[in-house]
Amino acid sequence: MTNSKPKVSVIVPIYGVEAYIERCAVSLFEQTLDDIEYIFVNDCTPDNSMTILSEVLSRYPQRREQVRIINQPKNLGAAKAREDGIKAARGEYIIHCDSDDWVEKNMYQLLYEKAKADNSDMVICDWYVTDGVNHKVVTQNLDVNSDLLRGLLNQTIVGSLWNKFVACHIYHSLDFFPTAHMWEDVAYTVQFMHKCANIGYLGSPLYYYYNNENSICRSKDEASSIKRCMQACENIDAILQYLKKYNLDKRYANDIVVLKNSARVGLWHLFLKQPKKYYRKWLSVYPEINLRYPLTSGIPFTYRLVFGLSVIGVYPLIYKIMHRR
Repeated sequence: MTNSKPKVSVIVPIYGVEAYIERCAVSLFEQTLDDIEYIFVNDCTPDNSMTILSEVLSRYPQRREQVRIINQPKNLGAAKAREDGIKAARGEYIIHCDSDDWVEKNMYQLLYEKAKADNSDMVICDWYVTDGVNHKVVTQNLDVNSDLLRGLLNQTIVGSLWNKFVACHIYHSLDFFPTAHMWEDVAYTVQFMHKCANIGYLGSPLYYYYNNENSICRSKDEASSIKRCMQACENIDAILQYLKKYNLDKRYANDIVVLKNSARVGLWHLFLKQPKKYYRKWLSVYPEINLRYPLTSGIPFTYRLVFGLSVIGVYPLIYKIMHRR
């Protein structure tokens, strides 16, 4: 790696992706943008992901000097992998890529050109949701002059990092790095939305988000679901502290109610299946919203109705009747 500052740093956490890493790496190494660095963070993956990555890299010798590999001392999770990748990044702009996904060959060139043309601190693009064969376009139609932070908090804007092309100086200005896995992307993006003076939007799908049924985030066993909920709460608490620090908590009070409810989503399937066991657990996650959510304006009536019926404990029965075969 030369000492010159690359235009873009792409950060890729690696863990348990031997079935996907080749596809991801090929799409990265075939980028039309030449001045780029790739930071792969090996989070002590137990499979052959790193061996496969090395083999793919051997096919692209022109990229070898642009690749940096960080080997974690132990499995520390995706949030820490991203943080260490960010701290190692030297690019003018930083973006993330999940190692089971892939990108269009001109993604980073288009984002870089858009950022430079508009002097943007961040550029957001559209994406595909894919099963590996069939691709569905997700178009956001963002109005960059609207309150994007509000949209992020009330979940009308997705907080993913892989379609957020962000200037390095914004990352260096962050107040905190999220430590838990769930909702760590939103914890980053809240800070981006607040700190970026100029945000651009490229209405083209450039990223392929693989709908991976084997993902850790999709496991529905009891222990995993509770763990994800607790991790989400940890990052949401950090977001709330951030908003309060900058006197934004009152301005976004209604949106914060929606954000807090999102932490409960991971327990929803458990509550529906075993209401007696999980009713109080579900209620105890940000209990202050039990009365507020059904009365919060801007939330669709159906959502408020279901939530209210859940608070009084009757919705699981209604759900069971509705889905009886």
